[in-house]
Amino acid sequence: MKTHFRFRTAHLSLLLTVCTLLLLSLITRSDVGKGKLVYKTGSKSFDMNIKSAYFIVGPDGFDSGKKIRRLIFTTNALDDKIKSCGAMNCVDQYIEGMQVDLDAAPRLLYWVSLNNQLVQYSGTAQNEFLTLTTDTPDRLAGTLKLDQSASGGPAVDVTFDAKLVKTFAKAR
Repeated sequence: MKTHFRFRTAHLSLLLTVCTLLLLSLITRSDVGKGKLVYKTGSKSFDMNIKSAYFIVGPDGFDSGKKIRRLIFTTNALDDKIKSCGAMNCVDQYIEGMQVDLDAAPRLLYWVSLNNQLVQYSGTAQNEFLTLTTDTPDRLAGTLKLDQSASGGPAVDVTFDAKLVKTFAKAR
């Protein structure tokens, strides 16, 4: 008994299209982030699964001549919103999670924004909490691990690989 396998041209074409789309989505994805952000305030506790990480560049809000790099860790996709913003601070309104400014100060500056911005916390952290495995003008990858819960801050453990989404000319 012989078994014959026949692929119709339509099946082969469909299979190739699906494989190509899958490969392209993996290559072009610029928001890979995975981890946790935990923040407790009063009687409310937030335990978020970070799903996205974004990398943007622009002028510092206090010194427009100084460029800073910013990582954004969030639960939702922001590609289109970031690209539509004309100034760097425009992105802030969309963040449900945490942003970390690099190069703005001797330490990492961060801001946590939760519950539609009704809960906010800002602070600084030692640079050692951020470990970059890739640090190029177009891409940042690595881990951010910090626990400032003892002083009322967040606990964060996230791994990320973020391509540069946008370079802003204006801070505000």
